[in-house]
Formats: sequence, structure tokens, C-alpha cells
Amino acid sequence: MGLFGSHSKRSENSASQLFEVACAQADPNTSFLLRASDLYPVHIAPSFQHVFGVEPARLVDDVETLLRFVPDEDRARIKRIIGTWDRTTPLTLDSDYRMPNDAAATKHIRATFTSVEGGEYTLVTATDVTDEHETIETARKQESRAMKNAQERTDFMSQMSHEIRTPLNGIKGMIALAQEHHTKEERLLDDLARATKLSDYLLSLVNDVLDMSRLNSGHVELEACPFDIRLVANELVAMFEAQARKKGIDYRVETEDCHSMFLIGDRMRLNQIIVNFISNALKFTNAGGHVTVTFREMYRRDDEVNYMIRVRDTGKGMDPRFTSRIFEPFEQEDRTIARRYGGTGLGMAITGALVELMQGEIVVDTELGRGTDFTTYIPFGLATQQQADELASAGETLEAFHSKESDATQYNFEGKHFLMAEDNDFNAEIAIELLGTLGVTVDHANDGPVVVDMFEKAPAGTYDAILMDIQMPTFNGWEATRRIRALDKDDAKTVPIIALSANNYVEDARQSREAGMNGHTGKPIEMDELKAQLAAATAESAYLGGK
Repeated sequence: MGLFGSHSKRSENSASQLFEVACAQADPNTSFLLRASDLYPVHIAPSFQHVFGVEPARLVDDVETLLRFVPDEDRARIKRIIGTWDRTTPLTLDSDYRMPNDAAATKHIRATFTSVEGGEYTLVTATDVTDEHETIETARKQESRAMKNAQERTDFMSQMSHEIRTPLNGIKGMIALAQEHHTKEERLLDDLARATKLSDYLLSLVNDVLDMSRLNSGHVELEACPFDIRLVANELVAMFEAQARKKGIDYRVETEDCHSMFLIGDRMRLNQIIVNFISNALKFTNAGGHVTVTFREMYRRDDEVNYMIRVRDTGKGMDPRFTSRIFEPFEQEDRTIARRYGGTGLGMAITGALVELMQGEIVVDTELGRGTDFTTYIPFGLATQQQADELASAGETLEAFHSKESDATQYNFEGKHFLMAEDNDFNAEIAIELLGTLGVTVDHANDGPVVVDMFEKAPAGTYDAILMDIQMPTFNGWEATRRIRALDKDDAKTVPIIALSANNYVEDARQSREAGMNGHTGKPIEMDELKAQLAAATAESAYLGGK
């Protein structure tokens, strides 16, 4: 028996029929011949039913059968084009085609009409080009998306150029005026105060842009650390009550049904979200108005609890139609908002992105002239009893805060001796002069190895604290801290070390702690923040020294 042998050989006729059936089932192309005078199908290829899902007999009965499975808009277009076809050159048309026996299945068919036999007949050749069509559509969408992204980047950079240049030009102008008014103390101080206000705005803008960029690129990491939600609420009271009082606004922070007080999450980012809401509320509420912040535990399930945090104001409110755009960068209800009320236009975009990152949601309820409610629902983990006890031991609960409140930021700079690591001489000069006005003596090291060497050679107790830059040429501040902590020296383990960094993000602060630092603060130095961190670090170092 040969390779293709069989016990009962098929006849040549049956083999030919089998071959035609196989081709019909595999071929994505088909054709049929129509008589031009009455469009009667005089021949239909075997693959017709495989391509169109319609029995050939149905085409014989009604030549427009196929058009019933073409979308309405394509059907009208096809009829119009065929009706005006001059029949001198082939006509090619593309259309979607819904398969008769599967409503969810759609093909993309390309049909070519060719006049033959002197115009007596029309040959219709149809090809299933679904894969080709999908590839082209995907490429078009990618091109459209790329163009949209490029335009958004261009618009963003154009907006940023304007936003950055405005305060920068103002600062330069104020400095020029200060030089003119150097003999007039009152005018000079006023010029410097305005320059300071503009520089604060510029710094907040740069910080917002960096935050927005990190969020968009997916580089923001969330902390998962225990914290006391009541302490967050308490801090918000102290943060805004003076500002609210100055504007004549009744400002309150309330907690309702907060039975699960010790949570797991990113306290700093949560605070950033709520601060953005409160800042907006105070900005758009006039004297005599109300701003109320409410913390409420919604439900608890296993080791997770969901909190509602609502910021309600009685301010100017918004057109409800604007709420769909409020979390887009630079979106403001009208162009006078920034000029009249200030703000970078990025705060709400950052807030929306952070809430999404925390797997929460925001609901906005607003009405022109009646105020706005921003309500966010955020899930948190539940701290264990051991974690709650550790918070209490570290003084990071509401009860501990009240007991040490009077001493929390008591730190006397007068007579202190600091070691500062800073590779930028200009930044070092400014910081040394500022600290000098507070009575601090500062020794300056311009690189990682230098600060380690200076500390190692100085007698124990020489330095009351080390202010450590992070980015330095030879090795960074984290490495310098690890080397200092590893020294065989009496105060190596206990000397307070505070990171000074332009990168003041969660992951940076975490790395600082892991390296052995007591705190992490941003640049330019905020003296109140530095004072609070030094007070905490000094208490921590005293505790470690006494162990």
C-alpha cells in the first residue's frame, strides 16, 4: 500500500468535490457573477457561505440579502456609490458585516465590482480583511493617542512656561525695586515680603509639577504605616484655624463614629488630599461662611475599615457641569480664578490621582452660590494592638500629643553647634547665615567622606546635630549616615541627623529613616519644621542614650 493508499479508493469525482469543500471552508475570498440587466446571480463560488454565513440560495432569491447585514450608514453609502458607478473601471468598497448567525461577530469585507463581457455581467469579488482592518484601526488609534499626548504635553509645557515665568518675573521685579528702595526701610521690607510671597508660590508650583509628573509616571509609592486618624484631624485644626479666623470663617473639624482609630496607610498623602480640599474651601468662602471637615467611619470588614472624609463649605460653589473636569490639570471654572484667588491649578488633579492610587473615590456635590462638598471614601488597613501600643510608646497618638503638646516644638537654637553636609556652596552659605541669626555655629562639609571624617575626628559631644544633604558627589547622605552610625564613638549612635533634600517624598523619607537618620526635611529649609524635627530627634536621641 502506497503512502496515499486506501482500502477503498475514492473516485476522482469525490476527491475533487472534497477538495472544493476544503477550499471553500479555508478561503477568506469568494466571488459571484451577476447578470447586469437584472442582477441575477449566474454563478456563486463554493466559498460564498463560508465568507458571508449565508446560503447561496438566499442570494439567488434576493440579491440584496447581504446588504441587510451591513450597518445602516454603510448600506446607504454603498447603494449611492454603486448607483453612480460608471462601470468603466473596477469599484472597491469596504464595510463592516455582521454575521447572520452570530450577532457579536463582525467581519470587515472588501468587495470589488468589475464589469465584464462588455458590461453584460458584473463580477463581485469579496475578501475578508478583518485582520488587516483591525491592524490599521489599532495603528490609527495609536497615532491619534500619540498625537493627543504630544498635544497635551505641548499645552502643558506652554501653560507651565506661563505659570513659572509669572512669579519669576515678579521676583526679579521685586528685587529690582528693593535695590531702588535700599535707603527706604519700609518700602524695602515691603518689596522683600512680596518677593518672598512670590517665591513661596513658585516653590509650591514646582512641587505640584513634580508631584503630578511622578503620579503620571507611576513613581509614587504609598506608605503602609500605622497612624492615629484622630491625630490627623487634630493637626488640621492647628493648620488652618488661624487662617480661617483671619478671614472671618467658622472652621471646624469633627470626628463621628470613629471607633477604629489606629489605621494602616499613608498618613502624609492622606493629609495632602485633605489639605487640598480645605485650602480650596477656605479660598472660595467669604467672611461669615462655614467650612466643616468631617471624619466618619463607614464600615469595618475583617482587617480593613472604610473612612469617609468630607470637606463642606458655604462658598461660591461651582456649576455642577464643571465637576467632570475639576480633576484635570490646570482646569479652572473660568480664567479669572487664578488671578482672583491664586493657586497652581494642579492641586485637584494631584488630589484625584492620589485618591485613585489609594483605591478610594471622590464625590463632588456643588451648586453655584451655595457652596461645595468634597467627599472622599478611602479604605485603610487596621493596626494591630501591638502597633497601636508602639504608636503610644512613640508619642504618636492623640493622648500622647496632648500630654507633650507644650514641649513638642521647644528647641532652643541658641549656642548649638551643628555639622552641615552640603555640596552646593551657595545653599550652604544661605543656611549657615540663617542658622547664625538663631545663635547656631555651623561647620561645613562639602562631600560625604568629608562629613564622616569631620565627625569622626571631633571629640564626642562636639556637635548637637548633623544636617545631612542627600545628593553629594562621592557618596550620598544616606551612605554618610550609615558610616557615621557605624563608628566606634560615644555619640555616633545618638547624635541627631536630619536629612536636607530637595526630594521630600515618602520613599526618600523612608530611605533616610532606614539609613539611620532621625528626620527628613525639604529644601529650602523651613525653620519651624526643622525646629520640630530637631526637638523630636533630640528627645529620641536622649531616650537611646539612656538605654
